Amino acid sequence: MADQVQTEAKAEERRPRSRATGSGKGHGGGGGSPFRIYKPGQGIRVRWGTAIGAGVLSISGAFFVANKIQIFAFGDDLYVRTLVPVGVLLAAAYLIFWVVGRKPGVIDFMIATEGEMKKVNWSTRREVWGATRVVIVTVLALATLLFVVDVMFMLLFGSIGVLKNVKILQLFIGDGSS
Repeated sequence: MADQVQTEAKAEERRPRSRATGSGKGHGGGGGSPFRIYKPGQGIRVRWGTAIGAGVLSISGAFFVANKIQIFAFGDDLYVRTLVPVGVLLAAAYLIFWVVGRKPGVIDFMIATEGEMKKVNWSTRREVWGATRVVIVTVLALATLLFVVDVMFMLLFGSIGVLKNVKILQLFIGDGSS
């Protein structure tokens, strides 16, 4: 019996430990540090991209608050004008960290997004340039065709008297008095 307990204890030591944080259910909440990251090392590019984009928005929001705080009567105080935007920036920074570092649903989505992006068959530069040329030529041809049809309709409706003022048409084809 003692041998069996020792064997089970050794087997338990050899098993890899779970990397899940929090309350043991694999969620980012629960105990531990408020700065512990849920599933670290996964979805890094998407997390950083999201954090940088949200950071730019947060900085612009803090500047907006700093500019608008002067409207209020307490906007003359230097401490208020400084501390309120800094507080907004700090609150936004923790919110960004919480969303991209601790919220399990968002993080799982980001990890899945990065996994799907790795599966994408990206076009080469040559393919993109060829497709761009096709689009530009098609748009220019369609614009030219629509211009010609529009001028023809202007001539038709001008000749039967539906359009009275066709001066813009004279710019393109002349007035015929030369």
